[in-house]
Amino acid sequence: MSLAEWVALAALVALYVLLLGDWFHRAWVALGLAGALVVAGVVPLTQAMSLIDWNTIGLLAGMMIMVALLGEAGLFAILSRWLKAHVHENPWRLAGIFFIATAVVSAFLDNVTTVLLLSPALIQAAEDLDQEPVPYLMLEVVASNLGGMATLIGDPPNMMIGTAAHIPFDRFLVLLGPSSLVILLLVGINIPWLVQLKPLKPGHSSAAGRSQGILSVRHPEKLSGLLVILAAMFVGFIFQSAWHIPVGAIAAGGAVLGMLYLGETPDRWRHAIDYGTLGFFIGVFIIVGALESTGLVGRLASWLGHWGTGSTLPLALFLGSAGLSALLDNVPLVAALIPVLLRVVATQPDQAAALWTALAMGAALGGNATLIGASANVVVQGLALERGYPLNFRRYLGFGLKVATLSVLAGALFLLIRF
Repeated sequence: MSLAEWVALAALVALYVLLLGDWFHRAWVALGLAGALVVAGVVPLTQAMSLIDWNTIGLLAGMMIMVALLGEAGLFAILSRWLKAHVHENPWRLAGIFFIATAVVSAFLDNVTTVLLLSPALIQAAEDLDQEPVPYLMLEVVASNLGGMATLIGDPPNMMIGTAAHIPFDRFLVLLGPSSLVILLLVGINIPWLVQLKPLKPGHSSAAGRSQGILSVRHPEKLSGLLVILAAMFVGFIFQSAWHIPVGAIAAGGAVLGMLYLGETPDRWRHAIDYGTLGFFIGVFIIVGALESTGLVGRLASWLGHWGTGSTLPLALFLGSAGLSALLDNVPLVAALIPVLLRVVATQPDQAAALWTALAMGAALGGNATLIGASANVVVQGLALERGYPLNFRRYLGFGLKVATLSVLAGALFLLIRF
């Protein structure tokens, strides 16, 4: 390994150590380490800027503003009242309803958009039951990743795989839908073992949620119009590949249209953006991009591609990608593995379906293990911290490892039976 590879690897290790220690805000940790890589010359500043996925940043910022607009129009107040009427004061019933709802919505939207839309209502519903929202949010993360695994548009890595392998929507659903459903049921049955619901601590009332505008309804007459804009955005997300419009542009455009519809100045809505979450994403993009640009991710991907032949290769790929997705964001990992798989598939075409299925499953299931394993995880952590609830790296890790272990074992068994 070269010196640049060692420095990039050290930055990744330092990221995990500092996140586990929870001594500093995660955005400053990621941005500080990314800046250190630039200063050390591992990646020049211009290259570091190109490593940032601005499309994802645009998607997140646009949807954060759209969620705030919908909150002021009363959407989350309506959802909270509906939930309060149907959960019958049963915390486990609330967990089950949101687990299923998140999984279903994530199959038809990308999982980042799903958690941005559903988390405010979930937080308020938990507070109304005097329950700490964090356990519910952790379940939401898992449901979004497992539900998103089922379809071509449910998860960013799936979109990348479908495009590279020329897999249509219906074929992707046949390959990944059954495993997604089975693993969702398995995790759902084990929810009482995976997570412990806790009452709100004394003094931490639902006022925290209201201060963030979850129930601050100022424009209820505008809700129907905003929902039309949101529906148009969803159509854009579904057909963005065919129309060649980036999802970030669709989200940003929808947010601007929503602000114009409400008739208020854009300056007011800049406070709706969680800059800490965006900063963390930017730092992680640079750190992981440095691992890729120095050749370390490519080295790991090539090694993984040569580990096993014939019928053992899909299982090896699945286990390897799941393990690496727990350590790296699964988007750059899949980007690095796609060229390797294209070469393998060219020599073993009969293994194509098994290999692409293994990669998609591994990226989704391994991403549940840590808070930085998938984009939806980071977004939910930001929403929790913004509302005063401590969802740190260490707390999620105990839950995420149990979920990942259970689902990876089930996924491995599915691959052995299916292929």
